[in-house]
Amino acid sequence: MALYHIRKYRDEDYETVRELYSTGFVEHLHAVCLQALRQPWAQLSLVGVFCVLLASSRSLLGSFLGLALLLLVAREGVRFLFEQGIQLGLSEDLQDIRKSYMQGEESCFWVAEIQECIVGTVAILPAREETGAWELKRISVRRAYRGLGMAKALCRTALDFVAARGVENVVLFTSMVQTDAHQLYRSLGFHKEEEFIWPSLPAKLINFMVFKYRYRVPR
Repeated sequence: MALYHIRKYRDEDYETVRELYSTGFVEHLHAVCLQALRQPWAQLSLVGVFCVLLASSRSLLGSFLGLALLLLVAREGVRFLFEQGIQLGLSEDLQDIRKSYMQGEESCFWVAEIQECIVGTVAILPAREETGAWELKRISVRRAYRGLGMAKALCRTALDFVAARGVENVVLFTSMVQTDAHQLYRSLGFHKEEEFIWPSLPAKLINFMVFKYRYRVPR
């Protein structure tokens, strides 16, 4: 018997669902910082700063400390951008979850519980940019509860929901840093269809890729 229980969203879940989304978003901060450091312009900039510090201070230790301080400031800058991204998500479909997902039969939001504690979420609704397709969204499981098959079960719940409604195509978008999620989607039968750099200046600077996956519902 599964340790978790999947059910539809209720209004009293609102704050917990938003907190779970925010927590999951922040988990990728370190991976994004590493992606930024891999860029040639970032590496050249760090070398240049180090050389300037060394020439001005003539102290190897002081130069390394100065470089470490710069990296710390840069990390806080990335954290600030993450906070903006979180607020964007919270102000879109998660601003009013019932209105976004729980009115009628054209969308739905589910949560996974363990001992009445919400530890996972998933949602689905018609895709805005592709007529006839639905989009799988808000897939999240708390770190401490991963490895139980919960994410796959949540996604299966959503896919069964659309299959019962005659939907033929399901799409989802995920980022390059969500590597565990890529494996999950492939195991469910999704195939990567497209990849592109997220259309914002910070994303372009670090070549931050977003992947579009597609699932063709069996008939």
